[in-house]
Amino acid sequence: MHLVHSLFTSKSSLYSSNIMGLAVTIAAYLITGDVLFILAIAATIVFGGWRVKTVHDFAATRNAAATRRGYEKFDQAFFLSSLPFGLTIGLVSWRLISFPPAAEGHALAAAAAIGYAMGFVARNAGRPRLVIGQVIACLGMFAVGYEFNHEKFGQLYVAMLLGAMIANIYVAISLYKNIVSVYYATAETEFLAHYDKLTRLANRFTFQNQVTSAIEKDGDKPFAIMFVDLDKFKDINDTLGHSVGDAVIREMARRIQDCVGDMAQIARFGGDEFLIKLNQGDGNSIIAAAQRLLTTLSLPYSVGPNVVRTTASLGVSRYPDHGQTVEDLVKKADIALYEAKQDGGAASRIFDRQIENKVNEIRRLETAMRAGIENGEFTPYFQPIYSLKSREVVQFEALARWDNPAFANISPAVFIPIAENAGLIDEIGALILQRACAAAMNWPDDVGLAVNVSAKQFRRPAHLFSVVIKALRETGLSPKRLNVEVTESLLISDPTATRKMIDQFALLGVQFSLDDFGTGYSSLSYLKDFPFKKIKIDKSFTDTMATHPASASIIRAVSQIASDIHLDVIAEGVESAEQEILLASFGVKYCQGYYFSRPVPEAEATAFFHTPRRAQSA
Repeated sequence: MHLVHSLFTSKSSLYSSNIMGLAVTIAAYLITGDVLFILAIAATIVFGGWRVKTVHDFAATRNAAATRRGYEKFDQAFFLSSLPFGLTIGLVSWRLISFPPAAEGHALAAAAAIGYAMGFVARNAGRPRLVIGQVIACLGMFAVGYEFNHEKFGQLYVAMLLGAMIANIYVAISLYKNIVSVYYATAETEFLAHYDKLTRLANRFTFQNQVTSAIEKDGDKPFAIMFVDLDKFKDINDTLGHSVGDAVIREMARRIQDCVGDMAQIARFGGDEFLIKLNQGDGNSIIAAAQRLLTTLSLPYSVGPNVVRTTASLGVSRYPDHGQTVEDLVKKADIALYEAKQDGGAASRIFDRQIENKVNEIRRLETAMRAGIENGEFTPYFQPIYSLKSREVVQFEALARWDNPAFANISPAVFIPIAENAGLIDEIGALILQRACAAAMNWPDDVGLAVNVSAKQFRRPAHLFSVVIKALRETGLSPKRLNVEVTESLLISDPTATRKMIDQFALLGVQFSLDDFGTGYSSLSYLKDFPFKKIKIDKSFTDTMATHPASASIIRAVSQIASDIHLDVIAEGVESAEQEILLASFGVKYCQGYYFSRPVPEAEATAFFHTPRRAQSA
């Protein structure tokens, strides 16, 4: 860019060019005494001055002109001033050649035309249009003068001049191509230092400078920082590819601009995360803008043949209430965004200290979990599933436990959702599965292993499939002994992909169970459309079946339907002999709960088979 600047705006070269042009026209008048050269002197002064003024104006507004549109505007003005200047020099040369033979006049004409043509090429290599016009004006008029003067060898001179004209034009175009390639490469590099390549919005560094400048300039004026991103964007990239993800990001940027562009500064922070400085700092304006953004960003995204459906989450901090620097404000908005996503997404949150404390604790857990994965702290505990007929263990369900002294009492109900939101569930799930399969190899061959798989894991089907294959291959466990438990929420979110995945596992011999049946939509079509082998009735029905006739009726009906379509029913949460007896009367064949055994570590699970396998109350 600096090279182009010097070619476009070299003041010293313009001064010398104007002075030499004026000198040529004065000399022409002195040699010939022709009054027309007085007009040429005036034209040289006017057009030369116009050129210099154009360059001065550009230099005075360099920042405003430092865009492609700014350069094009300057280039047009310079073209309009320089072309008549070159034409004036050409007319002077033509007029000198038209006079009776005079060595001084002809020499001056040749020097002026050829010298200026060469100078135009050198000085204006970045603008071939201007060079071509000036070269034709100078050398063309000079050639016409020779042709009409009928000098000896005049036509030969004309041919030579035309050759020089073509050569100069070729040189100008070649230089232009080289310079433009350098210019655009440099311009793109400078642009990317301040703006995002994908969305053409400001990047985080430019945004920080903008907000810092606003604070320094209007320190008493309140405003808001919004941190926004799409929920489950990683799933879009994983399932549809990064090209679709990029298209969604571009559309997301456009929608944000349409929503708040006239009252905000917008930047792409990275990935699917955007920062917004909302110039209005009052609560009502913030809430209204946040709602508009969430509504707009949650509309479907059409990308080629794909229709992407997702939601957005948003966190807000306010200046000066939540921070005095851009770093503090962005951090607080990020904390509020994190809280919105932890609460399920599709929501906005405004920062407060309570949220900060909660998020900091969650992040402390995340950090400890990452270390726990590296240190192998996650391990399976096993809860037996009994046959009510034989009262023997027929299967163990593997349940994740975190063996960390600092978090010894933390429930899986707490750390599993955090692991899912932090993207750690795949690694934890793989670790639990591997160890559970290895433990199952120490049990009798007719005892199965049940493992839970979350919807997050199912959204990466290829990865999940490879994890299961690896665990089975490395431990030697038969696929027929493995039972994968899924919830209704997974079937609702993407039934087609889920069915495809289940069918792939079924080819290996892996079985599937529908977990927590009755707590979601409980559509009986799931039992028809998916090749489940077992249904697990949720604990909430077991707890209330003795006191709520509806719960008892539901369990009885599900058991009858399952029997008719050859599915086994497992009742969860059995805690008493009375519940066991009642479930048996409803036709339930298998039970699981604290009445039989709490979840136990691997060694205790294996010990079940060193003693009689028959159930004893816990």
